[in-house]
Amino acid sequence: MSVNEVKIHKAPFDLEVKGTGHPGSRTFAIGNEDHTLGNSLRHVLMQNSRVEFAGYSVPHPSEPVVHIRVQTAGDEESRPRAVDVIKEACETLIQQCELVINEVERKIPEVKQDRLEIEEHVRRNMEMDDPMDEDEVVEEEVYDEDVEY
Repeated sequence: MSVNEVKIHKAPFDLEVKGTGHPGSRTFAIGNEDHTLGNSLRHVLMQNSRVEFAGYSVPHPSEPVVHIRVQTAGDEESRPRAVDVIKEACETLIQQCELVINEVERKIPEVKQDRLEIEEHVRRNMEMDDPMDEDEVVEEEVYDEDVEY
């Protein structure tokens, strides 16, 4: 690994829900995500009138985790659960992303072809990706074209 490379480790979890007290206030720790998802979800959450506060943080740049804090509005009895509100925000964000990609693919047909090729490549790799035996070792040689060996 060169000096300019950063090795990103996988998060030890996919999702953790933190918090006690009223279910309208929770912090969601999402593994293997960063500012892209954090800020997007925060923005969608703040568009919801049932949300009093939404914020996010990335605790450390070398940790692939984003924390999203949600506090819902209303009195103790009528406040929606934070889990329900963040689920709605995720669904809204998915719809927005699908709308954008559909429009881009409509205007630039090559983008759709590229996406289909990538999906096919990923599908084939997943089919071929059998778990290795612990004794099996895979070595790859990587050569930099700009370096004489």
